[in-house]
Amino acid sequence: MADIDTSSTSSPGRLSLSNFGVWGTILPLASAWLVLIAVTGAVRSDFLAHQTVLAVAFTMAVVGTLAVGQALVAISGSMVDLSQPTSLILSALVAVRLLELEFAVTLAVAIAVLSGAAWGFLNALIIVYGKINPVIVTLATNFIGLAALFLVFQIAESPINSSFRAFGLGSTLGIPNIWWPMVALIAVVGFFLPRTRYGRRAIAVGGSRFAAQARGISLPKTRFAIFTAAGAAAGLAGVLFACSSGPFTPSGGVVYLLPVIAAVILAGVTLSGGRGNLWILLLSVGFLSTVPTSLVFLGLSSDWQAIIQGLILVVAVAIDGYEARRGTR
Repeated sequence: MADIDTSSTSSPGRLSLSNFGVWGTILPLASAWLVLIAVTGAVRSDFLAHQTVLAVAFTMAVVGTLAVGQALVAISGSMVDLSQPTSLILSALVAVRLLELEFAVTLAVAIAVLSGAAWGFLNALIIVYGKINPVIVTLATNFIGLAALFLVFQIAESPINSSFRAFGLGSTLGIPNIWWPMVALIAVVGFFLPRTRYGRRAIAVGGSRFAAQARGISLPKTRFAIFTAAGAAAGLAGVLFACSSGPFTPSGGVVYLLPVIAAVILAGVTLSGGRGNLWILLLSVGFLSTVPTSLVFLGLSSDWQAIIQGLILVVAVAIDGYEARRGTR
């Protein structure tokens, strides 16, 4: 499990998580997750049941798939993609509408994923030719996209008796079907990112844009490749969301943005780019997906979910900034 890291090494004698390599991320995450499970299980013994596994796995599927795209954007040095909620719902809507028109499931899924990729390509088009900060672009396109979606529909739902819906609500080996595509995506992208030409170029651009350009790497081409791939990941997340959810509205994807960004940072992916291990996303996504279920068992209201996730994000960003500053000294 090789950690992607193009940043400079921390100075000798200075203690930081980067001194422990990938284990400096894995051990705290795994410990926090186990403590959360142990505490909740001690308070409510029924928490340690198969239904909890199902609930966590369902949440992990969508959050984890979105996190892959978000991690690609961060590793390439583009900070974050704030337009994922629109991409998610757009792809979900495309899948549902095509199925209502009696398209074959495989074709509807393929077109839905391509619609997510097209959304990512549009973001890259504005970023590259408008020469605008990716954060600003994706924030703007998300507002525009959500407004447009509200003009198109108010509520949608996948056909109840379709094989598409049956897959979304079914399970394999006691785990929801939609969990497995997420795991496969993390495994495949995590393996090939540092081993393919476009992956290495994205890492190089994230590590140092100017050094990458000096080596002949095209920043525009890298941006197009990364945002299109990230859009495709969001498109797949939209498909998983549509087949496993009940009726959804245009704002249904907004709730995923905060935990996705938090999961990426907790997994050790730096917002400044050039460093991260996608396989650790399974831990960070699992931990954050357990939080809302634990809160329910602990008797806390849903309002606490956003508060705790926000606090986790603040801590994660603070650690990320601290590690980045140590690495440049």
